[in-house]
Amino acid sequence: MLGLGMGGAALEFYGKNSPFPDACAVRTGKIAGPSGWSGRKILFITDIHYGRFFGPSDAAQLGRIVSHLNPDAVMLGGDLAESPDTDLSGFLAGWSPKCPTIFTPGNHDLFPGMLDSPVLQQAAAGGFTVLSNAAIPWNGIHFIGLPSALRTEQRLELLQASGLKIVLAHEPDLWDRYDQPDLVHLAGHTHGGQIRFLGHAICLPTLGQKFPLGQFFKERNNRLIVSAGLGCTTAPVRINCPPEIVRLEFV
Repeated sequence: MLGLGMGGAALEFYGKNSPFPDACAVRTGKIAGPSGWSGRKILFITDIHYGRFFGPSDAAQLGRIVSHLNPDAVMLGGDLAESPDTDLSGFLAGWSPKCPTIFTPGNHDLFPGMLDSPVLQQAAAGGFTVLSNAAIPWNGIHFIGLPSALRTEQRLELLQASGLKIVLAHEPDLWDRYDQPDLVHLAGHTHGGQIRFLGHAICLPTLGQKFPLGQFFKERNNRLIVSAGLGCTTAPVRINCPPEIVRLEFV
């Protein structure tokens, strides 16, 4: 089971005593995969918000952490950047995981009503596989990327694929719409609340109210994994909600 317990009550600031990377947790979980996937690992990383409180030195440190974890693929679940026209050159300079990187945009990565942006163009030019209302089959698994529903329509017909589906879709409350069997929805958006007391988030965003953090299950092998993400928005502070990377191993 994916452990997502929160830490102590210390106030954590970005800057000299940044919670990233020092307080960054690596949460682990397992997925039953098709033949050939046993032992393989993917990392799920979301809500970096590069260009806000996460800069080039943080990106270089993240690149080193990812390389050390040695995944078979990295899934970036949206809000890679703080805005759709953020310059990603500093981030891409430190990114070399030596494995495929799959990226699906969040609300901060897109302009309203659009499926493309300078952030997506830079990500594609940097070697990322950008899935925005698109899917790719890979050795028996369908990797599906649905863009932020706060910015554009989602092509839910992509979820009709047979077999295991790993779905990157930024907002967790959209899981209510994803009823297909054999589906794992990887979401962020909430930052886990960013500030938590007594196990509860103080403030949560639109489409992040129902499932703020952790794992959730429904019938037919359908589950949701919500990560607290890495970055911050509004204010550079996390309380009882450290940044995290989710590592999933196939069994």
